[in-house]
Formats: sequence, C-alpha cells, structure tokens
Amino acid sequence: MGSSCKSKPMRNHIHYNTYLCASTQLEKPIVQQQYSEDEIVQDSVSSCDYEKERSDTKSFVLRSPDVSLNSPTQNNSVVISKLHITSDDFVKLRNHNYLDYYSNERLLGVGSYGKVYLVRNKLTSRVEFKMLDQLRAMKQVKRKQSVASRKCLREMEILEKLDHPFIVKALEVFQDDQNYNMIIEFISGMDLQEDISNGKFTEEKASKIMNQLLLAISYIHHQGVVHRDIKPENILYQYNNGNDWIKLIDFGISAKIRKNKKLSSQLGSMYFMAPEIFQKDYGKQIDIWACGVTLFYMVQKRYPFMGKTDQEMKSAIMSGHYTLDQGISPELKSLLGKMLQVNPNKRITAEQALHEDWFAKYNQGFQLNQSVIQKLLNYNSTSLFEELIFSLITYYGQNSDDSGQALQTFLCLDRDQDGQISKQELKQTIKSYNLNIENQSKLIDNLYSSLNKQQDDTLTYKEFLAASVASDKIQTRKCQKLCFQLIDADQDGKFSESDFCHLMGRKQANLWHLLNQTDKTYITEEEFYGMFKQ
Repeated sequence: MGSSCKSKPMRNHIHYNTYLCASTQLEKPIVQQQYSEDEIVQDSVSSCDYEKERSDTKSFVLRSPDVSLNSPTQNNSVVISKLHITSDDFVKLRNHNYLDYYSNERLLGVGSYGKVYLVRNKLTSRVEFKMLDQLRAMKQVKRKQSVASRKCLREMEILEKLDHPFIVKALEVFQDDQNYNMIIEFISGMDLQEDISNGKFTEEKASKIMNQLLLAISYIHHQGVVHRDIKPENILYQYNNGNDWIKLIDFGISAKIRKNKKLSSQLGSMYFMAPEIFQKDYGKQIDIWACGVTLFYMVQKRYPFMGKTDQEMKSAIMSGHYTLDQGISPELKSLLGKMLQVNPNKRITAEQALHEDWFAKYNQGFQLNQSVIQKLLNYNSTSLFEELIFSLITYYGQNSDDSGQALQTFLCLDRDQDGQISKQELKQTIKSYNLNIENQSKLIDNLYSSLNKQQDDTLTYKEFLAASVASDKIQTRKCQKLCFQLIDADQDGKFSESDFCHLMGRKQANLWHLLNQTDKTYITEEEFYGMFKQ
C-alpha cells in the first residue's frame, strides 16, 4: 500500500519534555545567551489584546463575508453551507484555575522565566482511547514578570497559528491572579542535544533529522515567522511508533516578519547567531544559519565558530571561517558551505537546501499510502456537527495518526514544502503514482469545497488529518463518547448551550441554535450519538 516519495526537499529557556538538558563534555564557547527585554516587550502582544481576541467572550468570525448569522433573509441551510467550524475557533484563553481541568503529575523543570509541569487532562483521562494522550506540558509564568509573561503570550500567539507535524502544538492558556499557565503538547522523547552527547552521529542519521527540521523551517518561513533560537536543545524526539519524528519547540523569541521589514535585536544563543544579527539588520535567513550550525554540531560534536569571550565569538562568526574533520562527505561539505554563507542574500533557503544532493544520497523521502489517499478523497462533511467533531479529534487527539502513515502521506503530497497541500499538488501526486481512482476530479473538488476553510484551494495539516484520520474513527462508540465528554464541560451528561459556548465563546449562541435545530435546551448523550447516524 505504501509508495516511496522523496521529500523535495536549565537555562533561560524551559524545556517541554521530561529530559532537561544534560550537562555534556562537548566543547562549547564560554559566552552568555543574548536577550533584549525591550524588543520582547515591544514586539509581544499585550495581555489585554490577547484576552480580547482569545477569551470565551470573543466573537465568531464568519468564513464567508457575505453571510450574517443575524440576517433575516438567510435561511439555516444557506447559512450552514457558508459557515465552518475549526479548532481555530476554540477558546484559547480561560479565566479559570487550571486545576479545574488538569491535575499535576510532577515538576519537569525550573528556569528563570518560570516552571514546567507535567499535567493530565481530567476530561480526557476518563476515557481510555489510543489516539488521545491525556498528558500535557504546562509552562507556568508569573504575571508580575512583565517580560516573561509577554514572552509566554507571544509564544502562544504564534504557535496557535502554526500547524505542522514537526512543530509543537499549543492548546490553551489559563490565567489566574498570579500566573499564566500555558498548556502545550507533551513530547516524551529526549532532545537532540542529549542524543548528540550520547554517541556518534552518522551522516545518514543527521540527514534524517535535518530533513525534518528544514521542512518545519520552510513552513514557518512561508507563514512569515522567524524562530530565532534554532539549536539542539529546542529539537525534541516524538518517538511515535518507532519513528524518530522531531518537534521544534520554544517560540518564545520568535517573531512575525512584516513584508519588506527587517529585525534588529540581538536575540538567541550566541554560538548559533548569524553574522547579520550583529549588524542589527536581518530576516528569516538567520534560521538557516542556525540550522547549519546545528548540522555541523551533529556530525562534528563541536561548534564551527568558537571563542572564549563574546568578542572572540563574534569575530569568529563574522569571519565565516570553519574547519571540517576528515571523512565528511563532499555532499555535506557543499551543503554546509551554502548554509553557513556569511552573506544572507547568497545563503541557501530551506526549500533549496531540501533539494541538495546530500539528502538524495541518503534517500530522505516519505511513503505515500494509497489507503490514506482514498480516505481523504472519500471525505464529505455535510454539517456543522461533523466539522465540530473532526475539529475536536484533531485538536485534542495529538496522536490521532496512530501509525504515522498519514503524516508521511501529507509530507509526500506537499511537493513545494510550504506545509500545505494545494489542489494542484494533490492532482499531480495522484497522477505521478498512477493511482487509479474513479471520479478522481470530482472527488478532489468535493474535498476542497467541503473541507478547505479559507477557500484558497489548500489543505492545512489538521484539515488533512480530519479527512484522512478523524473521519475514519468517529463511527466507533468509544470515539463518540470521548467527543461527548470533551464537549460536556460541566459533566452533567448533557450537551447544552453553556457547554458549546465554553468551547467556542459566549457570543456563539446563534451558532449553537444552528447546530441544535430543536426546541430543547440541551442534547442528551444518546441524542448526541444519534447525531452521528444522521
């Protein structure tokens, strides 16, 4: 069923995983991390603005500008056909004690910006379901620490808009009088720094990690985001069914790059800083430099640019001069030279790097699964209820892709590595693999018209999962029960307007009435199950 598809290819920071960065004997420069509090404060969203946009009093934004929920000329069928529900619409900021929803398991780490706990979701832990991991990580930051709290909100603001298999997922923020409590995906594997310190890294292993990292970087750059802190400590292993998939974490000093604008603050870890950072005039290409340093570090177990002081370190980086040990392949030497190019205008991009011979040498591709394609094309959501259910599964079920087949198929379909699948990419891939699918063109048109929320003929990763994975699971009673318990916030055995607004925001009463077209004020659990059959 599978076909090979080449991919065209504690410190100031707090880790999200169990393994805090272990001390190593690897050679490191004696320099401090560079931060500018002024820039963090200036670029970060304020707590008031964040709360206004993401709390349970937020307003629902229609996906179609020509529709109004309150329009007297619109009938329900027309309105429903124009509306979409996605997890983007879920409430992201809650003015509640997080302990009402999560229980503490243990403390994972402590840093200057706060603490990280392992927590368990009380609602989802009531149902044993393979696709759902009840464990989450929680970053706790004191609200009185203005820089730290705005850094936390900035991270949430950026992460909630990102949707890629190799980027950590942020879920929600709880605020009380003392703290912001940011709930994020829990990654159980070690970080890349620890893996490097444990033993020798072959070029083949390094190519697998770097291929995934560059796919994540290509995606965020297409989204107008620069990470600014790429390094081994911020790359974690997922360990999903034996596949060493990675997750890029820590977007606390990342930034959105406006068109034709540059950044100026000296942020990040100095030994991963690109030369242009010291000139206070840089863009997204600094992430490629940091990836080059990370790649060098993986295969050499030392940094390319060293110094005992900040000034020595800066001079080494500005020179761009480094030496490689014997035994490094010509293909890797070529790639490193293009990534560690001092001139950012001549530096290779993430998309270009993925096409380098070094990746082709180790056949870093992904497997296209025909059954996943068939499930994708058979998707046809006809109701707001179905969209709500699919969104719940893909949002809370971080392990919804049990085998990794959907992940690999998604990456195989994403031919231009922008982290989304266009209608043209889907058609081209099906054609190139000679997949014999009846009514293929009609199925693809139906898929995009019913699933694509932005009406731009592209599918995001969560939309892809909703069609290829979630739609195949909702017919089981266990999955249906899970969805009911996720919605039934007050745990009274009923799906009410209050429960719906807890999920979507209090101003969504009109949307609730479109979803529940009866005179009853609630939907019982059995009635909820019956809605699946309809």
